[in-house]
Amino acid sequence: MKSAILITARLKSTRLPKKITKLIHGKPMIKHMLDRLKLAKNTSKIIICTSTVTQDDPLEKIAEQEKVSCYRGDADDVLLRLTSAAEKFNIETVINCTADNPFVDPLYIDKLYEYHIKEKNEFTKIEGLPWGTFSYAISAKALRKACELKNETDTEVWHGYFMDTGKFKWDVLRVTDEEVLWPDLRLTVDVAEDFEMITKIFDELYDGKNVFPLKEIIKICREKPEIPAINNHVLQKVGVPIKLK
Repeated sequence: MKSAILITARLKSTRLPKKITKLIHGKPMIKHMLDRLKLAKNTSKIIICTSTVTQDDPLEKIAEQEKVSCYRGDADDVLLRLTSAAEKFNIETVINCTADNPFVDPLYIDKLYEYHIKEKNEFTKIEGLPWGTFSYAISAKALRKACELKNETDTEVWHGYFMDTGKFKWDVLRVTDEEVLWPDLRLTVDVAEDFEMITKIFDELYDGKNVFPLKEIIKICREKPEIPAINNHVLQKVGVPIKLK
């Protein structure tokens, strides 16, 4: 079964402009993310899914530099963009993550994929990992079905189509490993404090070339509580409700 990691990526952020290309130790944040994702074993391809808007041209160049694929589609309809990318590259199982999450864990991408296939789900999510380190598994058929159900063109937040409509077989992979179990730890990048916190982790763990595992990130945050304190006051943005036909 052909599977791929589809990274939802845009450069339109307003709270922290062009955050995914901001430099950490001289390297764009999204390139650090790609280093991590390339360690996943159960996916055959990585695709940066961005828009046709000129502003997002640098992301296509980054894909070329990093020898990963790029798909450019609808600027606002993320569901349609993911669906179209899966169709273009003949992908049956999509692993989705967003480019503002530089610490998405490749080990749990593999666990997620295996669980998703074993349970014959249409949609699978992870619970228990720090915010910003998990991913989602979706069948391409389910993506197409969700596009048929939706009654909106702005689908930046789309998970409700699979979990709230009763139209899909979905499940949760629950994390039990205490070394990485910390759902309240914020490891995503939306605002300046998030970027500061992520950069501090790199300062502590990055040797200039090797990817450090999630368990080391958790360990340093437990040993040095001043690091997670940098952004623990930041509230996650709440998504708008889904709209069905």
